Amino acid sequence: MDDLSVQVALTCPTCGCTEFAYETPASGQDFTDDWAFTCAHCGRTFTRAELIEANAESIDMTVSDMGDDIVDELAKDLKKALKKQGWKIK
Repeated sequence: MDDLSVQVALTCPTCGCTEFAYETPASGQDFTDDWAFTCAHCGRTFTRAELIEANAESIDMTVSDMGDDIVDELAKDLKKALKKQGWKIK
Protein backbone atom coordinates (compact mmCIF):
# COMPACT_ATOMS: atom_id res chain seq x y z
CA MET A 1 0.00 0.00 0.00
CA ASP A 2 1.23 3.48 -0.79
CA ASP A 3 2.03 5.92 2.00
CA LEU A 4 -1.29 7.51 2.97
CA SER A 5 0.03 9.91 5.58
CA VAL A 6 -1.06 13.55 5.51
CA GLN A 7 -0.28 16.62 7.51
CA VAL A 8 -3.00 18.82 8.96
CA ALA A 9 -2.01 22.45 9.43
CA LEU A 10 -2.89 23.48 12.97
CA THR A 11 -4.36 26.96 13.27
CA CYS A 12 -4.34 29.36 16.18
CA PRO A 13 -7.85 29.34 17.69
CA THR A 14 -7.47 33.06 18.46
CA CYS A 15 -6.39 34.51 15.11
CA GLY A 16 -6.27 31.60 12.61
CA CYS A 17 -2.53 31.87 11.94
CA THR A 18 -0.76 28.62 10.99
CA GLU A 19 2.74 29.64 12.04
CA PHE A 20 4.06 28.92 15.53
CA ALA A 21 7.34 29.39 17.34
CA TYR A 22 8.54 26.43 19.40
CA GLU A 23 11.66 24.74 20.62
CA THR A 24 12.73 21.79 18.53
CA PRO A 25 12.96 18.51 20.50
CA ALA A 26 16.40 17.07 21.07
CA SER A 27 17.53 14.20 18.90
CA GLY A 28 15.52 11.09 19.76
CA GLN A 29 12.93 13.11 21.68
CA ASP A 30 9.34 13.68 20.54
CA PHE A 31 6.94 16.53 21.19
CA THR A 32 4.95 15.98 24.40
CA ASP A 33 1.38 17.11 25.07
CA ASP A 34 2.61 19.94 27.29
CA TRP A 35 5.11 21.27 24.70
CA ALA A 36 4.63 25.04 24.25
CA PHE A 37 3.77 26.61 20.89
CA THR A 38 3.46 30.38 20.49
CA CYS A 39 1.43 31.89 17.66
CA ALA A 40 3.66 33.95 15.36
CA HIS A 41 0.86 36.47 14.77
CA CYS A 42 -0.97 37.11 18.06
CA GLY A 43 1.67 35.79 20.47
CA ARG A 44 -0.71 33.52 22.38
CA THR A 45 0.92 30.38 23.77
CA PHE A 46 -0.73 26.94 23.70
CA THR A 47 0.32 23.46 24.68
CA ARG A 48 0.44 20.85 21.95
CA ALA A 49 -2.61 19.19 23.48
CA GLU A 50 -4.56 22.48 23.44
CA LEU A 51 -3.73 23.06 19.77
CA ILE A 52 -4.79 19.54 18.84
CA GLU A 53 -8.06 19.94 20.78
CA ALA A 54 -8.74 23.33 19.16
CA ASN A 55 -8.17 21.78 15.73
CA ALA A 56 -10.03 18.52 16.41
CA GLU A 57 -12.71 19.22 13.82
CA SER A 58 -10.15 19.72 11.01
CA ILE A 59 -8.24 16.64 12.12
CA ASP A 60 -11.41 14.52 12.25
CA MET A 61 -12.49 15.72 8.79
CA THR A 62 -9.10 14.83 7.33
CA VAL A 63 -9.20 11.36 8.89
CA SER A 64 -12.74 10.86 7.60
CA ASP A 65 -11.73 11.97 4.09
CA MET A 66 -8.81 9.54 4.17
CA GLY A 67 -11.16 6.62 4.88
CA ASP A 68 -12.17 6.37 1.22
CA ASP A 69 -8.54 6.53 0.09
CA ILE A 70 -7.60 3.74 2.49
CA VAL A 71 -10.44 1.51 1.27
CA ASP A 72 -9.48 2.20 -2.37
CA GLU A 73 -5.83 1.31 -1.73
CA LEU A 74 -6.78 -1.88 0.11
CA ALA A 75 -9.08 -2.90 -2.76
CA LYS A 76 -6.24 -2.37 -5.28
CA ASP A 77 -3.84 -4.40 -3.16
CA LEU A 78 -6.37 -7.20 -2.77
CA LYS A 79 -7.03 -7.32 -6.53
CA LYS A 80 -3.30 -7.52 -7.23
CA ALA A 81 -2.86 -10.33 -4.72
CA LEU A 82 -5.79 -12.30 -6.13
CA LYS A 83 -4.56 -11.86 -9.71
CA LYS A 84 -1.14 -13.17 -8.64
CA GLN A 85 -2.88 -16.29 -7.37
CA GLY A 86 -4.57 -16.81 -10.74
CA TRP A 87 -8.01 -15.38 -9.96
CA LYS A 88 -9.79 -13.53 -12.74
CA ILE A 89 -10.72 -10.12 -11.40
CA LYS A 90 -12.49 -7.35 -13.29
